[in-house]
Amino acid sequence: MKWKLALAALAALVVAAATPATAGPSQQAKAVSVNFRMVEWDILPLTATKTRSTRVTFVVRNAGKLTHEFVVLRTAKAAGSLAAPGAREAPETGAQGEIEEVKPGETKRLTLSLKKGHYSLICNLPFHYGKGQFVDFYIR
Repeated sequence: MKWKLALAALAALVVAAATPATAGPSQQAKAVSVNFRMVEWDILPLTATKTRSTRVTFVVRNAGKLTHEFVVLRTAKAAGSLAAPGAREAPETGAQGEIEEVKPGETKRLTLSLKKGHYSLICNLPFHYGKGQFVDFYIR
């Protein structure tokens, strides 16, 4: 009787090993990298601001003299119309992810799985957005 249980367990292991697993993190599509340089008071794209990939790695280098942050917002609004010029901060409605505290000279990465659409990429530290530190980004 024990040999039947052992044989059944062995058969289950063989079937499990032969069955393809569902796509996990290591099997997901590779992320496309998009590069940005942050300075006072701009976010400068170093690669295209449009992609067809829904898995994106944002590579952000702070070439400025102040600390910045990088916030990804899904929104229908243009990046420059999220708040009034000179605003202390923009609303972060639709936030998809963020890189906090990118110090001068640092490069940081953020990988996100995003839906097709328009995104506003902003620095939302006090008064940075209001001085023009934003850019539009699209996934087609």
